[in-house]
This record gives sequence, C-alpha cells and structure tokens, in this order.
Amino acid sequence: ILVTGAASGIGQATSLRLLDEGAAVAASDVAADGLDDTRARAEEAGTADRLTTLPMDVGSEDSVIDGVCLAVEQLGGLDSLVNAAGILRAAHTHETSLELWNHIVGVNLTGTFLVVREALPSLLANSRSAIVNFSSTSATFAHPYMAAYAASKGGIQAFTHSLALEYAK
Repeated sequence: ILVTGAASGIGQATSLRLLDEGAAVAASDVAADGLDDTRARAEEAGTADRLTTLPMDVGSEDSVIDGVCLAVEQLGGLDSLVNAAGILRAAHTHETSLELWNHIVGVNLTGTFLVVREALPSLLANSRSAIVNFSSTSATFAHPYMAAYAASKGGIQAFTHSLALEYAK
C-alpha cells in the first residue's frame, strides 16, 4: 500500500495502522525528517521490516512519477493507494495570491490526480485494489479564510466520484 503524506498526521497514523494490521507500506512525503519519525515509530512497534519510506513531492509531476515507480518496485506491485498528502494555508480570499492558490490546489488536488494516475496501471493489475483519497469537511461546509483549500478538497471529492464510475467495475 502506498500512503502519501506519511510524515505526520493522518498519513502517518494510517501508515502505522496498516503496518500494525500486517500490510507492507511505502510511506511517502516531502518531509524527510517526518519520514524518519514514521520509521522510528514503526521500529518501536516492531513493524519496520514491512515499511519503505520514500521522498515524494506530490506537487511535482517528476517526483510523483519517480516515487510511484519506486514504491511499486519496492513493494513488488501495488494493492492499494491512500492519498493523505495535503496542505492548509489560511488567508482572506482577496489577499490570496495566485501563487498561494496554485500551491494549495497543486498539492491537494493536482497531487492527488498525479499519484492516482501513476498508480493506476499497477492497481488495475489487481481486481481487488482500492484507492482512498482524503478530503475535508471544508469541501461541503463553509470555513472562512480557506477558499483555496475548500476548492481543492471539493475537487478531490468530485475526482474520486469520477474515478469510482470509471474504474469500479
């Protein structure tokens, strides 16, 4: 199972839980020090022998191409994908620069797309594979100062619905 955003928070907790349940996990993140922490926690739990950590910036197409390829190689295939990587930056909408908007949407929404796109060939080789894309309540409930974040998370929900219709069979 490939897990993005595995250096902290939900991604790290997901990686550790999957390891506890017996899965082989490729934990990826842009934060190398956080991946070291994930490894240390897996070592404490006695599950590090099934953990591969790999640096991957989901906001970079080249990094995703290389990272997913490495995960597939290290795991000997891919059964499932968990997209937990994401960033939150709060700002008044009228003060949100295009650069900030594109950064948030690029990591959260485009990053989810890139990882799914690269993982699909391996996932389709297994008829029981699964993709889990994390979103947020911000996708459906208003939160001030989070327009870009909310838009990116709403996009993830729409993208996930489209994927389900396209690939569920």
